Amino acid sequence: MGSWTTPGLMAAFSLALSAYGAPLARKTNSHSPVMRIRGMKLRKFSKGRPQISIARLHPAQTTARGEHTPVRAGADGGFNDDFGGGHGMNGSEKAGVEEESSGSAASLSKSDDDGIPVEEYGPKWWRNLPWGQWVSFYDVETVVWALGLSTLIRLVIAEPRYIPSLSMYPTFDIGDRLIAEKVTYRFQRDPFRGDVIIFEPSEGVVKKSYFNPFADNVFIKRIVAVAGDTVEVKNGKLRINDIERDEPYIKDGKIKSYELGKVTVPNGYVFVMGDNRDNSYDSHVWGPLPVKNILGRASWKYWPPRSFGEVKRAEGLE
Repeated sequence: MGSWTTPGLMAAFSLALSAYGAPLARKTNSHSPVMRIRGMKLRKFSKGRPQISIARLHPAQTTARGEHTPVRAGADGGFNDDFGGGHGMNGSEKAGVEEESSGSAASLSKSDDDGIPVEEYGPKWWRNLPWGQWVSFYDVETVVWALGLSTLIRLVIAEPRYIPSLSMYPTFDIGDRLIAEKVTYRFQRDPFRGDVIIFEPSEGVVKKSYFNPFADNVFIKRIVAVAGDTVEVKNGKLRINDIERDEPYIKDGKIKSYELGKVTVPNGYVFVMGDNRDNSYDSHVWGPLPVKNILGRASWKYWPPRSFGEVKRAEGLE
């Protein structure tokens, strides 16, 4: 049984976690030499340091049609209009312009000593790193939060899985996708007969792949017996504690290819079998499964949509 990596609930998790993380860096348009923001004109030059000039309307200067003509602060502290004329300005006007300029510049963006906006790449210590000028600190922060929280959810709460084989047919078909929750067995109760579980097989059941150390050898089966129960397959029927069980959910309704002598499940173990009893590599071959190997309980099938719903426990095994 492989791990799920395509459309489904984890897509929603990833979107939610991305939204939870820090906002993405807001980058300015580096191809535009001039931007107008709140009455300010920000000019970008090749050195990367913005220069700011304040454009304001002088009350005494109008055109023949009554329209105002923009007047700009000159180097001598006066105002020069677009036609070369000059207008003086008193101290209170200068103070007002300086206050307006500093307030507008502060609202434009916060910056470090080098003048580069902080929100573009991150704090100064980050920009001093070798990759700090081309990788955004806030993008990295968002990815780390998303991966960390999604990993925590998979380890503690639930994880999605897909079905790669027919060992659980007709309950699950190849390509079906489900959610395995991990809360019930940790905090509420022990595994019951009839539960569908995902687990890591016992040592020696699956040959290890040294060429692929990340191979995901996770099985999905149904628990048919718990510690202290006796299990037997006789005349095509499963017998638990000497009682023949009715299993309408298994393929063909009976077991055709083998019989199993009476086995007692030891403490700390469960006996698991696939619903496709004649085509399942399970406890009838390699024996009882340690409870500690159980990863979670299959609780919800979400793919395909026509099969969407809860994965119910088999009542005939209670």
